Amino acid sequence: MRYRKFRKLLAVYASAAVAVLGVFSLVCYDRLQTYRRQTGADASRAFEETVVSVDRLSRSLEKSLYAADGGMSARVCAEICADARAAETALAALPFSTLEHEQVKRFLGVVGDYAFTLCGEAAEQGFTPEQRRTLAELSEQAARTAAWIEQTQSGVNDGLIVMDSREARLANVEEAERRLLSGAFDEFETAFPALRPLHYDGAYTARDEAQQDAADEGEARRAAAALLEVEPAELTPAAEYASGERYVYEHGSRSVCVGAAGVESLTDSRLVSESRLDEAAGEAAAQRVLDRLGYQDMSLSESRRSGALLELCYVCADGDVSCLDRTLRLTIALDDGSLYALDTGGLGEETESEWELDAAEAEALVPDGLTLRAGRRVTIASPGGNSVPCYELDCAATDGSRVRIYVRAADGKQQEILIG
Repeated sequence: MRYRKFRKLLAVYASAAVAVLGVFSLVCYDRLQTYRRQTGADASRAFEETVVSVDRLSRSLEKSLYAADGGMSARVCAEICADARAAETALAALPFSTLEHEQVKRFLGVVGDYAFTLCGEAAEQGFTPEQRRTLAELSEQAARTAAWIEQTQSGVNDGLIVMDSREARLANVEEAERRLLSGAFDEFETAFPALRPLHYDGAYTARDEAQQDAADEGEARRAAAALLEVEPAELTPAAEYASGERYVYEHGSRSVCVGAAGVESLTDSRLVSESRLDEAAGEAAAQRVLDRLGYQDMSLSESRRSGALLELCYVCADGDVSCLDRTLRLTIALDDGSLYALDTGGLGEETESEWELDAAEAEALVPDGLTLRAGRRVTIASPGGNSVPCYELDCAATDGSRVRIYVRAADGKQQEILIG
């Protein structure tokens, strides 16, 4: 009797569990379908925004061919920059990797950065003949890209080209017998013409690759040993780059890279969890490292504590000029004061600085609403990596916040403004 009741009770519970599981599966399936429709709509909307943004970019670049004065030229540059950034953002939202649209994305980046750089220059007298020639070339390429992408959109609307599925890509499923949008982009990429090198003061400027001198292995080993304060024979060679341009040596958990100009970097893989030293002791240890490397004219610019590590940034000094574009960064472990990381890649080469303005003339250029607290002579890096001599005007706003204005020493115009 009890056994029969148990079987009936078990059957009831099992039926209820099956019913609940069925309802749950139905709800999950419905949600999955909703998610699929939503992701598909998001992908379609991203592609439509890409089409619109590229078309606007093409028209903005065409406007630049007819801009005759400085005000209109600067306005057109702002439009070009905004349209290029919008197209980049929309392109990044498409449901496939950047490999299929790498050339198009780089083209958008170059156009946006070039226009951004020209904004200030064109505001005075308009575009120079060289700038107009470059803008004309970019306009032609943008027009071709816009025409292709509009044609591709027609193929998507007609069902000849299918939008990629993130779900299929995550599952690594091949969508056979259908022409995908990523495939169309990939075909366009192979025929995308290479841009000629652009020479301007921006992030994508063409740079002449300097020939790297070869480092002497014996000197490189001795430099690494001096930094680690060990005997050269204790170092283990780890790698050699490009026929002796650089050597890497290891000692324990630390690795040192040395080039022809000396030590370039140091990294330490050990974990530092306990802090026994204060920041003053860490800065003293960092100064001893600078002395060992032979860096004399350097001053501490930034200091930040991260757990048991002290991260420091030093800038070079040229007399009373602080070279903010020539920096050395190092990290001290606060458990034993040892060097934890070093990067000399920001030092660069020393350049000659010309100072047309004196300090009084520069300080007279403080904008209304700001109170000058201090001023000094510095060099900072332009977007294109060039060294620009400036007067740093450290000011206070009416609300007490810090505002630093960098005025070019050559003509008294503002180069940079930093808030906070």
